[in-house]
Amino acid sequence: MKKLCILALSLLALPVLADNNRGFYLGIGGASIKDEQDGVNNVSRLRAVEFFGGYKYNNALGAELRIGSGQKEGTSTNYADSNGNVLSRNLVRDIDSYQSIYYKPELVNDEAKLYALIGYTHLSTSGKVTGADGATIYDIDDSASGLSYGVGVGFVVNEHFNVNFEYRNICKDISNKPNLAAVNIDYRF
Repeated sequence: MKKLCILALSLLALPVLADNNRGFYLGIGGASIKDEQDGVNNVSRLRAVEFFGGYKYNNALGAELRIGSGQKEGTSTNYADSNGNVLSRNLVRDIDSYQSIYYKPELVNDEAKLYALIGYTHLSTSGKVTGADGATIYDIDDSASGLSYGVGVGFVVNEHFNVNFEYRNICKDISNKPNLAAVNIDYRF
């Protein structure tokens, strides 16, 4: 009888072992993207807003989808053309959109989390090259796809909200260095 009682109590105690570190979440954030070309001493900053949603399998692993859109264009006075020649004209570029899918391993405690993002991104950009007089010389529409990775740290606000800070490479085909810093908020269901 004692063994049966212990077994019943242990089965009733199983829900206590459940955690709130699994399930669906949604979020929104802002990003600053460093637009830099190798060999050109010129950097401009693009701004973007991103929406994301994900699912955590357990407290250490998850998957995430992100959709972003440019909000502020970047301008440069020097740029490298498709042949690698550095030209001194005005280049205005904007991120039209990007879509990412990430695998998200995390180290979590009650106050904070440290995580990595490893995945794939497709990025569409547009722009125009203008002369000294401001006249458009030609328009540019471009896209790139490839490996995307980064790291982040998140802080628990309450049982449903987290504030996250990230540093990641939006697409390896564009740059071999991390080029995006983001701040976002997510809501855990």
